[in-house]
Amino acid sequence: MNLKKFIKVLCCFIIFNLLGSTILGAGMPDTVKIITEKGTLNKVQYDGYDIQAERIRIDGSNDIVYCLEINNKYPSGQSFSLNEKPTDKVSNVIAAGYPNRSIAELNLDNENDAYFATQVAIWVAHEGYDINKIKGDNSKIVEAIKSIYNEGINKKYDNKIQTQVYKTNDESIQEVIVISYDDLTAEEKAESEQMEYPPQEG
Repeated sequence: MNLKKFIKVLCCFIIFNLLGSTILGAGMPDTVKIITEKGTLNKVQYDGYDIQAERIRIDGSNDIVYCLEINNKYPSGQSFSLNEKPTDKVSNVIAAGYPNRSIAELNLDNENDAYFATQVAIWVAHEGYDINKIKGDNSKIVEAIKSIYNEGINKKYDNKIQTQVYKTNDESIQEVIVISYDDLTAEEKAESEQMEYPPQEG
């Protein structure tokens, strides 16, 4: 390997490690404003009841946000404060879902389906539902929900991105889980650079 190529590979290696240790370890915000988008994404059935989900997000941020408590109300612009880490069970389910795994990896057609499947799997894990009782008209979504849940419970995937639980002062509003989108893009960028400049022998 000539000197220039060696330096390039060394620099990429250093950048990759810095991204992993610094950017991915960056702190989450202390407070966030959570809003709910209009419209229901999809629905499935559990034990004769409909489970529907809407999409929530942080105002002015690309971070992915999920609800945690299915029986509480959706946020409507409240301020949420950093609370704690999700339980190991929920964290493992998140690792098996979107965005830690891509839409294609989940065998789904679009981002809304991937978000919905992950949201339902999180509720199943948090509430202690029987995953085998999830039914629905869209077989791909039902299979994705079961896959995310089962592979999460079996700890099949490592979570590459930070997740934190946030809560608001209103006890009737669901607690939420914020997933750092910046961590995800940093991880993808680091992996892309590593693939572009792989270590070479000789």
